[in-house]
Amino acid sequence: MSTIAIISLILHGVTFLWIITLMQKLSLKETETDHKKTVKEIEDLLAAYTLEMKEENEKLLKQFEAMRKVPVAKEPEDASTLATPAKPMSEPEPEAVRESDPPPPEDQEESVPPWLDGSNDEAVIVETSDQSRVISLAKQGLSVEEIAKKLNMGKGEVELLLKFYG
Repeated sequence: MSTIAIISLILHGVTFLWIITLMQKLSLKETETDHKKTVKEIEDLLAAYTLEMKEENEKLLKQFEAMRKVPVAKEPEDASTLATPAKPMSEPEPEAVRESDPPPPEDQEESVPPWLDGSNDEAVIVETSDQSRVISLAKQGLSVEEIAKKLNMGKGEVELLLKFYG
């Protein structure tokens, strides 16, 4: 009778070890599946983000082409335009003067943006990064669509920033 009890205890011990090993393998497979799912989500977000960037770049190129075709008139500067927090656009590099280009009018002086001429040192505009604005709006409880609309960004870009920094 004692031999049967010992054999039973050994079989029970082996069975428990086998069950524990199977549970560990099962949890490892679940972890791998979760990891693959996360990687797939990030790849999808990056693909959507790059597609949106490509579309925005094409729009920007079209705007630049349209700006080159339309002559720009010099606007008078006043204090109200300097006080508005606007994101300054960098001016394109000056191209070499071609023979076919007409010379600029002599009465028109070359305009320099106010942030480059150094005459307006007290009017400094401080801007926050896109990442910090997205995170702060998300902390305020706004949805991805609302944040994208408010910051004029793509939904994929907002989702990607929240995924990495949120």
